[in-house]
Amino acid sequence: MTIDATASSGAHGAATARRTDSYLITIANQKGGVGKTMLTLSLAAHTAKANGRAFVWDIDPQANAYDLTSVMSSPGYDVVHELDPNRVADVRRMRQYDTVFIDCPGSLEGREILSQIVKASTFVLIPYDHEPESILPTLRTARRVAELGIPYAVVVTKANPQVGADHVIDAWKTLEDQQIPHFQSFVRLYRAWPNSLKAGVPITRWNERYAPKVREDIAAVHTELLLNIGRVAGARP
Repeated sequence: MTIDATASSGAHGAATARRTDSYLITIANQKGGVGKTMLTLSLAAHTAKANGRAFVWDIDPQANAYDLTSVMSSPGYDVVHELDPNRVADVRRMRQYDTVFIDCPGSLEGREILSQIVKASTFVLIPYDHEPESILPTLRTARRVAELGIPYAVVVTKANPQVGADHVIDAWKTLEDQQIPHFQSFVRLYRAWPNSLKAGVPITRWNERYAPKVREDIAAVHTELLLNIGRVAGARP
């Protein structure tokens, strides 16, 4: 897909923009495997289900978000794989979309990409699975975003529903001890998510026993994200 900042709306046929710019939500962590792509695609699908106009920018060289979306049946959102962070201003001005979700590289090599993208962002979500090897990269990512002065929060992902709330509570305590903001919502680990991808069906339309649980978690994260964006907008002159 060509990035066109002046095109009329494509996702749902609306002809008039509701804002000058789209919300630009960057989803990043310098640790791979924490659920960045899962959070990106599920939030985009939820936005589309709520009659919003969503766009996914996959800036990760691995192109997982792009590849997974490309084989989906009517995902409801548009996607592009574009590695040039200099296109961020063009993406931000795409008036035919309400929200742009950016799936960033999960490596230290993506540090410069992260900085450039974050500076243009409305809000940054940092997924965190609270595994020992994820703690330091997550803290580094959060501190880098904080240095750039962009609103952000960590979202606990891959929470095992079989161990109850202890895992999530411990993750929150770890973050709070480091004065890192986090969402109260979190995403539990169910097989419904990878199964939906395997079938090429967005999680919003996937029919499986625990799929509603995944949708419930994503809806909670989406609502909390909108609330935070609202606070950011209200704090501006």
